[in-house]
Amino acid sequence: MRPEPPFHVGRTAPSSVGWTRIAITLGAGAVLAGLLVQRGSVPGAVAALAVFALLALWTWMGQATRFVVDERGLTVSLGGFLPRATWPLADFRTVQLRELPASRVGVTLGGYGWRRGKAITPKPEELTPVGERKIFTLADMQRPYRMLVTRPGTLVEIIGRERTCYILSPVDPAATAAAIDQAIRSRR
Repeated sequence: MRPEPPFHVGRTAPSSVGWTRIAITLGAGAVLAGLLVQRGSVPGAVAALAVFALLALWTWMGQATRFVVDERGLTVSLGGFLPRATWPLADFRTVQLRELPASRVGVTLGGYGWRRGKAITPKPEELTPVGERKIFTLADMQRPYRMLVTRPGTLVEIIGRERTCYILSPVDPAATAAAIDQAIRSRR
């Protein structure tokens, strides 16, 4: 019997790396504004503060997100209020949990945040099945991914039917993976 489509609301939160990026961006803006004030350019200082504040806000929005898993797929809202294009459920083949240590995030995924890019595919020992599913390994060394990774540890990886895969680091990976599994099963 096919289950009902889920309606799961989850979130991601910045890690210490994310908060450090935000603080460095704000600090750089403050230093630049201070230098501009010393040179007598108050309007330039205000403009610099505004630009760096917007950069810090954008960095925060790319890591502090809210997402919804439903019958359409997974929809991410940056900052919790700016929805992006839905990751389509029709493209989801399977879901699994992936362990990624902090020492390998930069090498494996290229960094943190909301973005697209190529990522190194996982090895079987890094994967844990969800529910009654089996782990799914890929033959490619790298593959295109849509990413929403804010921290290392247990991540939710969705293997796509086409070339693109998806990976995210929700606050509650087990509940998110179970909701995605339910969504995939409800579609079949």
